[in-house]
Amino acid sequence: MRPDPVQVEAVEAARDFIATRKRGDWHAVASVVLTEKGERYLAINLDSTLPRASVCAEPIAIGMAMAADPEDRVTFCAAVNRHGKVIPPCGACRELMLDYGADAAVAIPEGESFVAVPMRDLVPSAYKQDRRKS
Repeated sequence: MRPDPVQVEAVEAARDFIATRKRGDWHAVASVVLTEKGERYLAINLDSTLPRASVCAEPIAIGMAMAADPEDRVTFCAAVNRHGKVIPPCGACRELMLDYGADAAVAIPEGESFVAVPMRDLVPSAYKQDRRKS
């Protein structure tokens, strides 16, 4: 589905954010999370010399939202690379997003733009789906 103006503005904010924070091969992705209460959280990924210690940008943005208000709900999430292109979430991030925003929309690239896809559509057979909160 076509993104709404608030989602488009959020992705633009993520593009601006990564443009000012990218550092060589580090901090190559920015994420933006919108919540039901109207808050916006921006984060960058954390690269590490020990690759398995690296953290994607999406969990950091979701963590910021939950730290600010654990009762708020994630309604939209997007990630952009260092070139400002919307990128889809990796598998681990998709699983995490199901825990914190199962009903959220997620930005998925479409040509030079993006569409907002329901999170549940990205992971129709999620790991331990019978244990997830609704």
